[in-house]
Amino acid sequence: MKIDLTGRTAFVTGGSKGIGKAIVQSLAACGANVGVMARGRNDLDATVAEVNALGGGRVIGVAGDVADYDSIAAAVAQTAQTFGGLHLAVNNAGISGAEGLLHESGPGNWRTVMGVNLDGVGFAMMAEIAQMLEAGGGSIVNIASVEAHTVLRHFPVYTATKHALIGLTKGTAADYASLGIRVNSVSPGVIRTPLTMAPGQKEVTDRLEGKIPSGRLGESEEVARTVTFLLSDLSAYTTGTDVVVDGAFLLRE
Repeated sequence: MKIDLTGRTAFVTGGSKGIGKAIVQSLAACGANVGVMARGRNDLDATVAEVNALGGGRVIGVAGDVADYDSIAAAVAQTAQTFGGLHLAVNNAGISGAEGLLHESGPGNWRTVMGVNLDGVGFAMMAEIAQMLEAGGGSIVNIASVEAHTVLRHFPVYTATKHALIGLTKGTAADYASLGIRVNSVSPGVIRTPLTMAPGQKEVTDRLEGKIPSGRLGESEEVARTVTFLLSDLSAYTTGTDVVVDGAFLLRE
């Protein structure tokens, strides 16, 4: 069954690399027009050019910081104005922050990680929902993590934000269901991305790969397909749900 998003407008944060880029590619391939927000202008411009060259829906890039409400509100508004309303959104931007025990990591790390992973999603949803109400409804997917269901040791702030993100997803799903807006989340496991394969991080990724019951890393495209399904009308009766895409990582011994 083919997913057709022609005539829909989507907004994606953290969409210039890795999972976010794969999501933008998937949505555009299904016919959606997409506004992409990221901090790095070079990667953002490259992704926009690459996806537009493939055909399908049109893509625009908006550089900005999700931790700043005015920045993300302007990006959402620009997307809606360019394409005529907003119907779909994916809040993907996130950071892990500094490794260490809580009392050693400091208030700066706390504020930075909270700012991107939690404030950024909350701010984005405020702007996205306002636009979706004007459009008569919509669908939002927040990107959480398998660490929303367990803990990532020595990254307590990251763990806290991902647990909170599940609560934010469920709470808003309940509040807006009667208004035609669905809100779900996806929790990726260990996925092959530029970040997880970068020098210094690849050793950790290789070690984790050996613990995945499926015997391999996940691919960004596999997460993107799940996100696209949740955004589409094929999941019209699904809201307030978290879908884990992890190759059974959480079920490891």
